[in-house]
Amino acid sequence: MSNVERELKLVPEDPALLDRLAQQSELGELEVTGRRREVQHNSFFDTATRRLSAAHVGFRRRTVDGEAQATWSLKSAAKVLRGVTTRSEIELQLDADLAPVLALGALRQAARQRGAAALADEIRDALVTDRMPVGKPFLETRTERTIVDLQSALRGWSVELALDRVTLIGHDYAEVEIEAELKRGDEAALDAARTAIEALGTVRESDGSKLSRAMAHVAACACR
Repeated sequence: MSNVERELKLVPEDPALLDRLAQQSELGELEVTGRRREVQHNSFFDTATRRLSAAHVGFRRRTVDGEAQATWSLKSAAKVLRGVTTRSEIELQLDADLAPVLALGALRQAARQRGAAALADEIRDALVTDRMPVGKPFLETRTERTIVDLQSALRGWSVELALDRVTLIGHDYAEVEIEAELKRGDEAALDAARTAIEALGTVRESDGSKLSRAMAHVAACACR
């Protein structure tokens, strides 16, 4: 299992582009092999003094309507080139009611086992002062996601296209984003996906992550 996430992140000028993309049977060289919709609830945790955020580490619990378990994840700071983010990511399927400190411990262990020792060390260093993540999330989002599975058998490519409509719980904040995650093959697959997307509508590269943008909104707004 790879612990490196590679995603192309784009923001459409017209939110209706998400609907157009969801209706395609192919995107350039990539054939649509499946599509589905899910509603996600994302909760982000940190220590009392936000040591994880300061280290640019994301610690998230994601639940999906209709699914019994949650996906707990750790993500390192991302490197971005032409809209493609590359970062270490560790995910585990665990109980949604698990105490965050226990989930974090399991993720750290998994990071070491999967060759992501640097991410495990980042967590260790961030927790030198604050040993325990706070049990209540500091930020929560709801995402309506349409997932389109894309493949090119000839090129050996597999890409997961996520069409997201995001709201921030407790705030008047919403955004849309297009994510194309490389599942198999080389990054030429993401270039092909980008070309096909741009043929259907105007897009720009995302500025930061969903979490960083939501945090910036909370920091700037008068609703705290």
